[in-house]
Amino acid sequence: MAQQAGLQEAIALQPKNELKIYSKLSFNTLKDKLNQVYKNGIYFVGLDNHVGYVLIKDKEIYFLHSSYCDDKVVIELAETSPCFQSNLYVFAEITTNANLIKKWIFSEALVIPKT
Repeated sequence: MAQQAGLQEAIALQPKNELKIYSKLSFNTLKDKLNQVYKNGIYFVGLDNHVGYVLIKDKEIYFLHSSYCDDKVVIELAETSPCFQSNLYVFAEITTNANLIKKWIFSEALVIPKT
């Protein structure tokens, strides 16, 4: 899965028609949109050239990822993360995704779409 593009990884986690896809937005606009559609939780995010997870907690946005800037796994404010800069953001639900949680509980394999 880690060798796939961000969109393909997101589709493995949630049907494409349920993904939230945003492009060419300022961080503040993106943050407002995320807080309108999502509640506190963890979400997958695919970027132009990177992937990771977003934690939304009390309307703040954190980026959890394996940083190519620092060569380590980090949790940082998305707003100030140089690795969170992107023209495209593809979000899939993790902690709020009942179907994904069921697959995890019942050890069902995820289907990785072919590119």
